[in-house]
Amino acid sequence: MAECFWPGVTAQNVADVGERLRQASRTMGSDNRFARYFGAILVPTDEIALVLLEAGSIDAATEIAQRAGVPSERILEIVHLAGSRPRFTEYSSIPERSSDDSSY
Repeated sequence: MAECFWPGVTAQNVADVGERLRQASRTMGSDNRFARYFGAILVPTDEIALVLLEAGSIDAATEIAQRAGVPSERILEIVHLAGSRPRFTEYSSIPERSSDDSSY
């Protein structure tokens, strides 16, 4: 993940970086140099973009970010842990909240 503190960042800025990353990924070589753009998370109120990369190594992620001109503070290895949605039967004893109920 490329962590970007980016004053004035917009969704269009991040989309443009994503396109540059897609183009840069086409020029990456062997398996250990594999890297591609996986998406991004924009936090506009904090002027932060978290650019998600899938790569064979941290060096490959750094290389593609540099090639694409990603304004990152640092490149970090992350681990994605998928969540799951609870089944309704597990919480059947919790009352539903009506739109006019302000007691919650």
